[in-house]
Amino acid sequence: MLIVSPLKMQWEAKYKEIFPQAKWSNVPLEGHDSYLFMWCDNVTKTFINSKEKRGRYVVFVRRYEYYSELEKLDWNKVDEVIMVNDWLAGGFEQRTGIKPHVIYNGVDPSKWTFKVRTDGNKMAWVGFINQRKNLPLAIQILAELHDDYELHIAGEVQDFQVWDYIQNIVPKTKRKVIFNGYIPHEYMDRWLEDKNYILNTSISEGCPNSVLEAMAKGIKPVVHAWPGCIQQFGNYTFNTVGQAISIVQSHYASMEYREKVVEKFGINQFQKVKDIVCGV
Repeated sequence: MLIVSPLKMQWEAKYKEIFPQAKWSNVPLEGHDSYLFMWCDNVTKTFINSKEKRGRYVVFVRRYEYYSELEKLDWNKVDEVIMVNDWLAGGFEQRTGIKPHVIYNGVDPSKWTFKVRTDGNKMAWVGFINQRKNLPLAIQILAELHDDYELHIAGEVQDFQVWDYIQNIVPKTKRKVIFNGYIPHEYMDRWLEDKNYILNTSISEGCPNSVLEAMAKGIKPVVHAWPGCIQQFGNYTFNTVGQAISIVQSHYASMEYREKVVEKFGINQFQKVKDIVCGV
């Protein structure tokens, strides 16, 4: 079996545990009886389209690829498709006629330091600073909270238009915003330790690991209602600034957040992928 993944992601270690005999490669290689393509990128499309089908093909279609040219892949050669978002999966079926499996991203809760937390004033925001991640909405929410609330940002600047806007607007809100830059994943557990909320303000996501990891630590999620969000995070989602404020000020329940991760986004998600790859 070959697992094809050009990017090193936080879930790689768990997949290596669950597929101990599998080989990993940045690019597809011939000579294997089954393939798990972790991304439906152009390299995956080219390999599947240009080669005679020689094995079992299981392909992840993530948020980014959903908004690419899906129709350019010969889906008749693909045995199974896995997606991490219900809304995107519905759109995929409409576009291709193929019903994918929906398996949310998995997190190993044991890797994240849990403690029972309470209300506080520190909000974490994790992600690239670009238009899609919608950091200006986080500033709007912060501005409507009491002036002792703080917004702590972990992420690399991708769009300097957004960055310039933040630099301009934050002083006018008279709120405390701390920009920490990129935080390596191995330090994220420590960085999150003193945070009370994980705020996600994106307009589009697949299944954000940053939220799942914070929830595993017992941190309250406050998640913008991007397509597919409600199925994943239920009552922790908001449509308006006012609703976000209500979630922040509602009852705090660390164990509930942790249990939700164990039940819905835990290590059983990796086993579900293994069952599909093995044709169980």
